[in-house]
Amino acid sequence: MFLPNIKTSKFMLSLTALLVFGCGDNNSKVPNPEPVVPPSEENSPASQFPEGVWVQLGFGRAIKVTGDIIDIYDYTRETCLLERNTTQRELASLLTVDSVDVDGFIATEDAGILAFSKRDSMPPACLDNRLITEYEPVSTLNHIIHNFNDYYPFFELRGILDWEERVSTARAQVHSLTTDEELLTILITLLSGLNDGHVTITAGDDFEYTPASTDGTFIDIFELGFINQSEIIDFNDYLSSQFKIMGDIRDSYFDPDSLKMAGGESQDVFQWATIGNGVVGYLEVNGMAGISPGMTENDVTATEELMDSILTDLAHTEALIINVMFNGGGDLAVADAIASRFSTEKVIVSAYEAITYDDSLTPQRTPRIHRELAPTERVSYSRPIATISGPNTYSAAEHFLLSMRALKHPVCFIGEPSDGILSAILDKQLPTEDVSLGLSNMIIYDHTGQSFEAVGVPVDIESTTFEVVDSNSERSGAIDAAMTALGFGYLVNQSAPAADCAFVDARTRLESSAP
Repeated sequence: MFLPNIKTSKFMLSLTALLVFGCGDNNSKVPNPEPVVPPSEENSPASQFPEGVWVQLGFGRAIKVTGDIIDIYDYTRETCLLERNTTQRELASLLTVDSVDVDGFIATEDAGILAFSKRDSMPPACLDNRLITEYEPVSTLNHIIHNFNDYYPFFELRGILDWEERVSTARAQVHSLTTDEELLTILITLLSGLNDGHVTITAGDDFEYTPASTDGTFIDIFELGFINQSEIIDFNDYLSSQFKIMGDIRDSYFDPDSLKMAGGESQDVFQWATIGNGVVGYLEVNGMAGISPGMTENDVTATEELMDSILTDLAHTEALIINVMFNGGGDLAVADAIASRFSTEKVIVSAYEAITYDDSLTPQRTPRIHRELAPTERVSYSRPIATISGPNTYSAAEHFLLSMRALKHPVCFIGEPSDGILSAILDKQLPTEDVSLGLSNMIIYDHTGQSFEAVGVPVDIESTTFEVVDSNSERSGAIDAAMTALGFGYLVNQSAPAADCAFVDARTRLESSAP
């Protein structure tokens, strides 16, 4: 069984790949970006970014295009950094311009849709006399505070009602002589209790902090189980033994020699088998990244090829269980490559908006950007499906659930609400060397207009996904519930009738919106 890593796989978009900052000593001036050499005419990019100033409202990105030279800024209402200079060709390798009009342009990055608005001039904070030009603790703290003030919409939802008090305390503690270590400690206190796995402070290659809570996760459950036993003295050994027993219980449902695994360095990201002499198919997806053992950009291709093989193997089954309860997230394009196999027509699967203060002191919502999913032309599957998800289902895996909710396909959702970190990570480089900030800024909606940030994507039938097991444990409640919902409870000694949710048009699923 796959041992999940919940911290390394995260769904990211919004220019995250190209924000590279210069190096320098603490309290030193920020070096000027390296000059760029325009490419020759014969090597000019196919899709040009239009001349002028363009801002990504709600994200704090400003792009100034002058011919082939592009300056990229990271701004708030009060602070601004010149992140880097780049070229048309380099930016076009990361973003694709889909449409341009007099008011803005739409671009895509992987499966993410990015909207940029035309401006006559740069944001006021990006004027030369206001730019952050030094590595300095106070400017770093200010940039973090203003990014949260301008772009983080979830304080109240996540129970942080004393943000202003926290800010005042942090400001009183930081000064020009504050060390990097002291600054990190102050930032950890500032963000503690936020319980958002897409809020991060990263320093170099060896330090990453997130205020995400472990409450309800497998770590939380197994820590309590470890305390309440005495046979195993090392927690890692205890964790391994728990997953070994859980894996044996899961495998006991499968037809002999039907289990196959592939994907990732350990060849276990995708696991599939059959149950009941080939009647029901089982597919476990343990991540939306790291599918290809090679470079990351091959993940989507690797996923497409694996899904061809998996669905060919399971083509004869009468129903399918898709288990994402161990899935730490990853690449939205990978999630789409899986969900598209169950789509019969193009549908809107989700939408996002963000908060902006453009030309106003009052927060406003950006125009809502919708995301569509089209059916694949490759191997597909049209029979009933039950998904299994829970509090260890994160990020891009939650977007997979949103897609499955929107499809005109018989799907039943089993388990527990997911973790509730649906926003992409908005990455921000900071005015302290090698330190960066990540925060959630996108309000994500499902196809019915409901938002599940912090509360998690709900299920139709509740069933425990993680619990402490021992040598006497024999059943998986989630698999039993999925089999029963699909109408095959008799194969697992369950007599309950099939659940209606497995055969209802997903577009009628209208749970109460998140608060």
